[in-house]
Amino acid sequence: MTEADREELLREVLRRPAMASPSQHGVLHRWRWPLTGLAAVASAAVLALAFVLLGPGPQPAYALTPPPLHYQESGESAKAVLERIAASAEGDKSPVPPGGTQYFERETWSLSTRIDGIQVTSAVIPEVRQVWKKPDGSLTWKARTKRPQFQTSHDREVWEDAGSVGQDPKSYGDSTGPADMRDVRNQPAPDDVTGMGTWLATGYEAAGPGEIFDSVSERNLNSMLTGQQRASQLRFLATLPGVEYRGSVRDRAGRVGHAFSVDSKYGGLPKKQTLIFDVSSGKLLAYEEELTTDAGKLNVKTPAVIMYVCYLTARFD
Repeated sequence: MTEADREELLREVLRRPAMASPSQHGVLHRWRWPLTGLAAVASAAVLALAFVLLGPGPQPAYALTPPPLHYQESGESAKAVLERIAASAEGDKSPVPPGGTQYFERETWSLSTRIDGIQVTSAVIPEVRQVWKKPDGSLTWKARTKRPQFQTSHDREVWEDAGSVGQDPKSYGDSTGPADMRDVRNQPAPDDVTGMGTWLATGYEAAGPGEIFDSVSERNLNSMLTGQQRASQLRFLATLPGVEYRGSVRDRAGRVGHAFSVDSKYGGLPKKQTLIFDVSSGKLLAYEEELTTDAGKLNVKTPAVIMYVCYLTARFD
């Protein structure tokens, strides 16, 4: 049994009433019986696993996820809008300092977020991460959690019943050793469209739209692109099949950008991947993934946002 299977089984057990009858839940009726010997040990192990994975209290049947963004669709073609933003980005001739430490700050959330080793399903708890990238490519970072977020007062009550995991924001951090300069993330991005496509596809088994959207998100975590490089990135996206222009949107940091999406099964489940760019600079503002139809073994109702990244700051220190 895989880890995912174990987590799904545990969630199923916790979702069911403790006094369920045999006719309702088959073999699970044995949880009503007095436990002795090995059965008691097994029960204790399950309870311990429940605490580590899901928190000290009952979890909701479905995990809480962020509300979807509101897109203002315009009917324009993705190719035309991407070219317009690329032309604007290309006009940015800001000089790039030779060497120096780069600083990045971003806010992230994903369905797999764990706080103190506990997978929180009853609240949305984003993380703000600060990263310093040295000239040799090595990274130093620190992070802090933000206060839990809820869509309704009922969601907050469920979270409190589950133990209020993540109630107090906390800070933590670590640093890396010497960087691997063979890593594509530590190599300069190319200026031309063809080279940009190769750079984005490097490290992926395929170069489909889903992989490229994921790569744009990943590369921009710790890479500062010039205006020309941002323009080439946008123009390469315009060559991909199936890219949809979603219109303007306000991201989760309150900034207005232009959104582009692809439907893919990259990662195994059908989802919509969305990149949001600033219209004047072509800088990446945010990336989101939303399950559209099949949630697999994830305890969410589709459609459901399962992760997002807001790129807040990228500069030379």
